[in-house]
Amino acid sequence: MECVEDLVGQTPVIPCPACGSPHCSLQTTARKAGVVVGGTLGAIIAASFNGAASGAAIAAVVSRRLPTTVTGAIGGAIIGFAWGALVGHAVGADIDVHVLGMYRCRECGFEFKK
Repeated sequence: MECVEDLVGQTPVIPCPACGSPHCSLQTTARKAGVVVGGTLGAIIAASFNGAASGAAIAAVVSRRLPTTVTGAIGGAIIGFAWGALVGHAVGADIDVHVLGMYRCRECGFEFKK
């Protein structure tokens, strides 16, 4: 199978083996799973370890109405989710490209490996 350089020059265009269409895209199964798993684990870890301790100091300054431990844990969970989702997305992207390598034709719906 031959890769043809796209007009942008960054992503190779892989033609569909069934219909020959250049409109094929890499499936993002591991990327989506990585975002969910990484975000969830990041939120749990950050809320339990860092959120309650370091977030309490920030919460004491920002909000005097809510208990600082709860506010710190929520703030830590949000930051932990964001970092975990970023790491999960990066790991999932590598798995999609180097391990799975599944493509889908947007014209005929054929799924194939590179």
